[in-house]
Amino acid sequence: MTDGAYSFLPWLRTGLTTRITGEPGVGRATIPVQLELAGDALTQGGTPPHKPVVQPVQLYGPGDVIGIDPRVISRMEPPPFATNFEPNYLAHLEFYEEDFAWRYSPAAPAATGRLTPWLALVVLAAAGKDGPAEFEDGKEGGGPLPFITVTAPQALQPPGELGAFAHVHVNGALDDDLVADDSTGMGTALSNLAAVLRDAPDSACSRIMCPRHLKPTTGYHAFLVPAFETGRRAGLGIESGEISATTPSWGVPGMPASGRLPYYHRWEFATSPAGDFEFLVRLLKPIEAKDPVGLRDMDAHRSPGFGLPGLTTPTNPSGVLRLGGALALPDSDDVIDLHENWDNYYGQQKPTDPPAPPYPNQWQRALAGLINLAEAYQHQSAETANTGLAGEIPDLAGEVDPVITPPLYGRWHALTPKLLSTPDGTPLPEAEVRNWVHRLNLDPRYRVAAHFGTKVVQARQEELMAAAWEQLGEARRANAWIRAAQLAREIGILLHGKHIAVRTGAVETAAGSLQNGRALTITAPTHPKVLDSPGTATAAAEPGEVFAVGFKVSQSRVATAPMSPTMRRITRPGSRLMKRLETSLDTLVARIDEQEVSAAPSLDPPPGLVTPARLARPVPAAQPVLRAVAADGRWRLNVRDTTTAVVTGLDANTTIMDNIVAAVNLPARLAPKDGELTEVMAYPKFDTPMYTELLRMSTDTFVPNLGLLPPNSITLLENNRRFIESYLVGLNHEMARELLWREYPTDQRGTPFRQFWDPRTAPPRPDESAVARRERLYDIPPMHEWGTGARLGENPNPKPDPDAPPRESDLVLVIRGELLRKYPTAAIYAHKAEWPDKVGPPGGPDKSGERVLAKLPVGVEPPRNLVRLPIYEAKADPDIYLLGFDLGADEARGEDGDLGWFFVLKERPGDPRFGLDDDQPDGPAPVEVWNDLSWSKVDPGGGGFIRFDGNVSVPLAEFNGDEDDPEKQEQREDDEKVRPWQPDIGAADAAYILFQAPVLVAMHAQEMLPDATQP
Repeated sequence: MTDGAYSFLPWLRTGLTTRITGEPGVGRATIPVQLELAGDALTQGGTPPHKPVVQPVQLYGPGDVIGIDPRVISRMEPPPFATNFEPNYLAHLEFYEEDFAWRYSPAAPAATGRLTPWLALVVLAAAGKDGPAEFEDGKEGGGPLPFITVTAPQALQPPGELGAFAHVHVNGALDDDLVADDSTGMGTALSNLAAVLRDAPDSACSRIMCPRHLKPTTGYHAFLVPAFETGRRAGLGIESGEISATTPSWGVPGMPASGRLPYYHRWEFATSPAGDFEFLVRLLKPIEAKDPVGLRDMDAHRSPGFGLPGLTTPTNPSGVLRLGGALALPDSDDVIDLHENWDNYYGQQKPTDPPAPPYPNQWQRALAGLINLAEAYQHQSAETANTGLAGEIPDLAGEVDPVITPPLYGRWHALTPKLLSTPDGTPLPEAEVRNWVHRLNLDPRYRVAAHFGTKVVQARQEELMAAAWEQLGEARRANAWIRAAQLAREIGILLHGKHIAVRTGAVETAAGSLQNGRALTITAPTHPKVLDSPGTATAAAEPGEVFAVGFKVSQSRVATAPMSPTMRRITRPGSRLMKRLETSLDTLVARIDEQEVSAAPSLDPPPGLVTPARLARPVPAAQPVLRAVAADGRWRLNVRDTTTAVVTGLDANTTIMDNIVAAVNLPARLAPKDGELTEVMAYPKFDTPMYTELLRMSTDTFVPNLGLLPPNSITLLENNRRFIESYLVGLNHEMARELLWREYPTDQRGTPFRQFWDPRTAPPRPDESAVARRERLYDIPPMHEWGTGARLGENPNPKPDPDAPPRESDLVLVIRGELLRKYPTAAIYAHKAEWPDKVGPPGGPDKSGERVLAKLPVGVEPPRNLVRLPIYEAKADPDIYLLGFDLGADEARGEDGDLGWFFVLKERPGDPRFGLDDDQPDGPAPVEVWNDLSWSKVDPGGGGFIRFDGNVSVPLAEFNGDEDDPEKQEQREDDEKVRPWQPDIGAADAAYILFQAPVLVAMHAQEMLPDATQP
């Protein structure tokens, strides 16, 4: 046995109760207590007096208890108010203290090794559709305990067998042997139990079960009641009288207040329909899904409208296509039949196939021309465009008005305004004619799938647009700023070129070439905000230092006076001074900088004028102005470089962009980039799994003929990526149209819908952020990234490497039955198969039998090469469940020596549970292991209880040695050590047999997939 095992003891007593060995007598159990009296001898050398005294002592019993602390109860099964308890399981109650169930029992253990507890658990039905309640609540004031009156005595278990349904439970093994036959000493188990309780006191408890077979969908009340008559009378406030201490509390006629039972504790629950996990999972039969699952006929032989003729196909009847859904039969693409190749898209597949026109056929060319009319109307009159197509669609002959055309799905994402040709009429290359845009738009099956997406958006347009505007956030305000910034930039560029740029460059004078300084004078108010490197002004500036141009000017030879507002005013063109000078002062700044002219010295103060002394404030040595100056104490400005810095710094292309980026708060994906001052083009994101919208239309819209799968079946289908991509294209195409209609700032190339399945069950990868996980689990990449050469159905997310082989379609496990509706938390996963190990030397894999589940490493998370968890799930009411796995059919089957994969359905382990199996529809199974024991075996008469007084014996059946079930063979080796089911079975053996271990069922993919097609 392993440390993870459970141990069961038939009973446990401590203290004086271990001395109870005989009949208890009246009222209470009695044990002899011996007292030895000794004294000193009266004479020297005499015999000391000694006399043993034996006195009977009564122990507290059930008649002395009128209540229990609710905290002694550690667990109730089922929990109070549960509504889905399995009717084949036994209700039970656990006590934290290991000896509590037998603490006040007055009797000694029976010859069978059973010890009747002083408490009993009875379960009685409430009033319901099957009849009245089996009890009535008693009125208050009758005694110290509340009570009930049992109106159906047959609903109470036999009182003489209560000892078989109470035991001690210990987590872990207590003995090396599986079974200890010493019911009194219990081998070394008791000493080991003491060590367990000393180190881990929470590892054990006592348990009392009710052996009643419950009915499905019935309400019940469970009562913890006295098991002995003395306890019943004490709870009712009746004198105990001269009755035997072992008299049971029910089943004895002539007792006072017969039928009344006081109770210490009570709770209620209801049962579910018949079937526990094991029963329901055994009902599931692996099958191979067959046609027509995943397909339905679509009649297209009639005209679809728009003047198009009806469709003709090489199939019989002609014009009938097979419309798919989100799932298809596995390997359905390996054999292309005439229904799939109706338009000769794949070319002739068999020599016996009837000849067909090349793809695209005449009908598809007419459809393409009709779709292209929308683009043609942009460049020519409606009459001319209609006349050009009249040869293929005669209804357009003479039509002078534009006609409504079918949509070209994906036109904005693929930048494809026309089908079959470029906008100038040049035919497209063969690869593009077969790409996803053409396949979707020229095949009625995929146009229907895209139309489903269109209908979803049209039905939920208000809700979707409200969510879209909420996601837009600051983008609308940002666009208003951007439009204002565009105007400001244009005005700035105009003013810059008119007033500043023309005032730069060199000016030829009589003294030589001088730099035009007018631009510096005009821009003087902005100098404090324009930065420039001082490297050209002084060699002593620190590397990387920048100064404001205003600071450079103030510390230079030019100083601020020539650029002051007063100087600009008196030297402006047309001023009085400039008219008198009749010359230009554009070179004045440069001449001052070159020391050709200098400012007039300041006037001396008049004699006698008292002026305050000018104090020079020292400047810290770290300031560049004091680190390096010219000989005259001032920097050389270098007018040319400073002018260049000012003109560049005031360029509207730079200043406007910097200001707008700082002024608006936009997500990184929407912020202006690379100097582009354009309005924000946004699109919303909807992560809702969109398969649910198809289910709202109908199950056949989601997966045609899915309801033809038989009940209680399990099979494998695979993703129909062409249908899913077409549906998502329709969603995104129609949403782009709606966004544009609602004046949403969009270029219609966004992909709001990328999620088809529900990926919430997919586990995150190590160190993966929530954003990265969400991106990885999208079903398609953004549509504008598909490319014009991509085929329909070959656009998975994430996009595979260009050199990688084509990715197989994901398998989807389809379960139809009650199992997951009743057990929604069942663990379902794919597990790698391997050969079992040979027994004994020389070892190695044993390939003579069946494959088994691969061994998993201990202490670490199972690697993906051994275990795969579902990556998405779906549900189709009422009882169909779908779970997707990133496994292809070939990988799951196993090929080239690979053993493939099992699909595992596992009951989640939890607290211990007890019960018996219900018989399967084909009758009771042979009891090869005790887990196969069913109610019909122990209760053949259908009395509703596990009874031992009917002399029912159930031995283990002869084991057939089925190699398909190695776990059963291992279990039988333990089960054979336990006493068979018989009337004198002990409580520990009964607990072992009744214990319901969590069930695991594994089915190999080969049982649910067709054989691999041969190339």
